Amino acid sequence: MSTVNLAQSGFIVRLEQAETLLSRFEWAIRNVLKWVSILALLAIVAFINLNVFFRYVLNNSLSWPGGSSIIMNIWVTYVGGAVAYYVGDHVSVQYVHQKLPPSIARGATLLINGLVVMLGSAMLWFGTQLALSQASSQTVYQVLGITSVSLFWTRIPLAIGGLYLICEAGRRGISTLIDDLNEGSNVALGTVLLLGATAAVIPVLSLAPPESSIVQILIIFFILITLIVINTPIAFAMALSVLIFLLFFPSALAILKPLLVVQQMGQGISGFSILAIPLFIYAGRIMTIGGITKRIIDFANLIVGRLQAGLSHVNVVTSMLFAGISGSAVADTAAVGSILIPSMKDEGYDTGYTCAVTCSSSVIGPIIPPSIIMIIYAITVPSVSVAAIFMAGVVPGILMGLGLIIATYIIGYRTDWEKFPEVEHRDRPSAREAAVIVKDASLALIMPLIIIGGILSGVFTATEAGAVAVLYSIAIGTLVYGEISLDEFIKASYSAATMSGVTLFIIGAAMPITQVMAITGVPGQIGEMLLATTTTSVIMLLLIVAILSILALFIESIANILLWAPVFAPLAIEVGIDPLHFGIVMIMTLAMGMITPPLGVTLFVAAPIGNTDIETIAKNIVTFFLIEAVLLLLVILVPDIALWLPRALGYV
Repeated sequence: MSTVNLAQSGFIVRLEQAETLLSRFEWAIRNVLKWVSILALLAIVAFINLNVFFRYVLNNSLSWPGGSSIIMNIWVTYVGGAVAYYVGDHVSVQYVHQKLPPSIARGATLLINGLVVMLGSAMLWFGTQLALSQASSQTVYQVLGITSVSLFWTRIPLAIGGLYLICEAGRRGISTLIDDLNEGSNVALGTVLLLGATAAVIPVLSLAPPESSIVQILIIFFILITLIVINTPIAFAMALSVLIFLLFFPSALAILKPLLVVQQMGQGISGFSILAIPLFIYAGRIMTIGGITKRIIDFANLIVGRLQAGLSHVNVVTSMLFAGISGSAVADTAAVGSILIPSMKDEGYDTGYTCAVTCSSSVIGPIIPPSIIMIIYAITVPSVSVAAIFMAGVVPGILMGLGLIIATYIIGYRTDWEKFPEVEHRDRPSAREAAVIVKDASLALIMPLIIIGGILSGVFTATEAGAVAVLYSIAIGTLVYGEISLDEFIKASYSAATMSGVTLFIIGAAMPITQVMAITGVPGQIGEMLLATTTTSVIMLLLIVAILSILALFIESIANILLWAPVFAPLAIEVGIDPLHFGIVMIMTLAMGMITPPLGVTLFVAAPIGNTDIETIAKNIVTFFLIEAVLLLLVILVPDIALWLPRALGYV
């Protein structure tokens, strides 16, 4: 063996030893953080429900559950969101990465993990600074009735999450480097050297920033989209885009420094309304393990299962019913798809079609209330209430479901129904069986009435409705259906904590970019440019939809709402568009982006369930997408489709 080979073998051995040590450290931290995130999420559920109980049963509202829950939410965000990197819950654009040659893909993977180490280091360093510098300051929130709670506890989760990201991304990076070297490639090693050289040069490099604020924003978005395209998790790419810009142009934003970027990330999720997000996610996970999802599917099957292409219609109707509980397209695809995709394949449905109808119908999730991105829109555009935007989505969501059923008939007619097996061989349920199905499903279908009815009547806020939904799901799944074991409950809680962490991390990471846009005054400049193009409301709306459709190809829907609702909503209002109407159009547009590559998050959820590839699903999704596009155009041209119900209920 040559001297070079001996040296390389010794280097690989040392790397393997380092990976082993880091893996053990990562495992120890992860198992602690797992329980921290689960307990923090359970605390939110307990605190909010306790306040509801005290208010309505004991007629004595408590002052501390809201503040306590907000602090717990910060822990869920940056502890659960960090651990989600190991679990694999973070949303990323995998399409381009999967097409790269193996050695180049390994180099890109190592680059991504190097950048995640950089983000983790910033969170650890600046999070620790913020925690220690504000240790003597008291939070404005009460915790368990204690008023003298240090701000330290609201900042240290950032540092802890950063430490875990360093460990996990470092472990992944070393593992990738070992694999690349064992394959006889030096691409990953070259990436390491490039990262090291860049880290050495940046401290002495002080580039003059572009004078134009729009150019500065364009550079940040170029960095953001580049990171997303190479498969960087979107939550991390959001924060990294500003940090990287500030590293190369440290004098560009005198007001915003790296420490303040991390601080903004913490402050971005400190609102009470944001608590509804982890609660609805949690309710959806409990529904799945508690048998509620299965009973909704059985009910939909009873209604439309024996029509031509019956399971296609069951898929759509189930998504419409499930949308009234989960509020998430990804949750819909995972929960409904895990049951119906295998069932449809077993009955002879084409795999690509099966996954396509599942993904397309999951788009209804964010449109029919309750909806996570509707809550985000209402938070971002204060002139719109949660109740109003919820009601504005009902009719468009129902029309979307009916449109997808029509799409199924179009596909069947064009293919002489070859894609769809006959349904005559399926057993028709007896009257007794049908009654049992209806009885079991009724307990599940009461939940949307509790959520929506409670919000509309003013009994609950959206956050309180989410907490009650979690408690109701646990009660039904445990006491009535008897399908929730302790082990399944822990797994579902852990999954809900990491999924919530991902979503909330995106919200926190978007705040520095929105702050940059506010500092530079770019929203006003964009508005002036668009107003110079047209002042006609319909044309302006179509122009904004076109821009959002392009952005939705690369950027996750929640991030797009946070970044662009503050830019486009005031512009829409200025040309005479109702902000409620604009909100529904924006939400429908971004929801459709969830089924379009390269991001197409629902496609990446459905593909492994159906054991197929993204291209196959995308080819089958075209007709469904076109039908949804026609319905979106109809809502744009006829605002009353969205505004009629909220107007009838007095919200407009």
